[in-house]
Amino acid sequence: MKKRLSKNKNSSLKNFTSGITLIALVVTIIVLIILATVSINMVVGENGLIKKAEQARDAYEESAKREEEGLDSMVEEYDYLMELRKLPQGQNGKPLVEGLTEIQKRTVKAEDKDGKEVTVPKGFKVKPECGTDVDKGIVIEDKDGNQFVWVPCTEEQYKKHEYKTQNLDDTKVSTPDGEENSWKTYQYRNYIDWKDEVDIDKNKLSVKENGGFYVARFEAGVPDNASFSVNNESNKEMAYYTADATNGNKSKNVSQENGINLKPVSKQGMQAWNYISQENAVKVSKNMYNGAENSYGVTSSLIDGIAWDRALEWIASEKASIVTDSKDYGNCNNNTTQLEEDVLYAQHVWATARTGETSGWVIANKYKTGKPKLGKEDLTDANEKLKYNSADYTNGDKYNLTTHTFSKIVELSTGALEQFKLKNIYDMAGNMWEWTTETGHHSTTDKNATTGTKYAVRRGGGFADSGTNCPISERPGDHDVMTWAEVSFGFRVVLYVQ
Repeated sequence: MKKRLSKNKNSSLKNFTSGITLIALVVTIIVLIILATVSINMVVGENGLIKKAEQARDAYEESAKREEEGLDSMVEEYDYLMELRKLPQGQNGKPLVEGLTEIQKRTVKAEDKDGKEVTVPKGFKVKPECGTDVDKGIVIEDKDGNQFVWVPCTEEQYKKHEYKTQNLDDTKVSTPDGEENSWKTYQYRNYIDWKDEVDIDKNKLSVKENGGFYVARFEAGVPDNASFSVNNESNKEMAYYTADATNGNKSKNVSQENGINLKPVSKQGMQAWNYISQENAVKVSKNMYNGAENSYGVTSSLIDGIAWDRALEWIASEKASIVTDSKDYGNCNNNTTQLEEDVLYAQHVWATARTGETSGWVIANKYKTGKPKLGKEDLTDANEKLKYNSADYTNGDKYNLTTHTFSKIVELSTGALEQFKLKNIYDMAGNMWEWTTETGHHSTTDKNATTGTKYAVRRGGGFADSGTNCPISERPGDHDVMTWAEVSFGFRVVLYVQ
């Protein structure tokens, strides 16, 4: 019996020992698996040695690539600077502006023969045939032929036009601007809430660093890819498109078509982009050179009030009389110039109501090419009623000579006449009223309003207005709603060098 118990005891102990050994083996295996896993992760895991080695390799290659690109850029910059050094140099050691006739790869500080500076932005070239004197207007051009004029401006000149204090004189008389009595503006300086809705500080910094800014040489023109362009292949009839889609017309008051941003042009002889609201003029002006695809050294925007007044101050240094009477320098209703060369134009009619009737435009449905006579011309022939109540005109059936007085008025293409050019800039007076970025809530009934309907400023006068009563310095904004589009309302782009 004792022998059997001892045998059983030995067997149990043996089994127990074997169990411990098995557990130890399992634990050992588990530990080894854990260690192996850790080791593998350390080698091939997300933060493992191999991954880190790969990251180090990639970082080294990226660093080497950047270093190589940096060296290439330095070499390219050096070569470019050497090319600039080969150009004729001015008295201050900068390239003479007339030598920059190729599209510039970098923004270049240049000067004229008198040492006056001009900054030529990347992506533009100088047009020396238009002049090489800063005081007379340096013209630059992009690869697509859009032209702009350099407006020299110091920081002090810029600040002078900021209008930080209200002006209590709201009559149409010459009003001193700032500390200098040589510069004057008209109208609506006493509204307390006028605001230039652009980045004034950024623009001011650009002016300070570059010594000026660029203003479009021409009023904004319609791009060829717009559905309402007379140069669009689908417009064989050269149709005149208005603000809405009535009578088969397409709208001009848009900033996009088919998902593509429309970009205005600044070229001579183009259909002026009228019938556009201030808010859309803001959008398309930004479209011109802003965005991810922008390879130019500038930002573009609708012309702001400060830029307009500085450009006008500069223009007035050549023709002081233009400030108070612009009839000889723009397409306005009291300039009766007979054109001697063919231009693109549209001939509209203004129907002035007799008692109990409503006045309104009889809008041309087609552009023409010819030699029109400018100015307001009253029409008295009864047959004119039939002429302007035809398929060539919109709304002619609403008006007749019995109840209205008809007056013929001409809209011109951009830069049509040399006599309308000052400092190399065309049509700042007349042809189209030009929207600016200035806005406010006030109206003719509430001059100090700060809420409600928002109005916008327009400048320069239009073809339907007198250049004497509405000169280039005119600044109305008491009834022009930001969303309003009109036949004689257009706009102009301004560029600030980056």
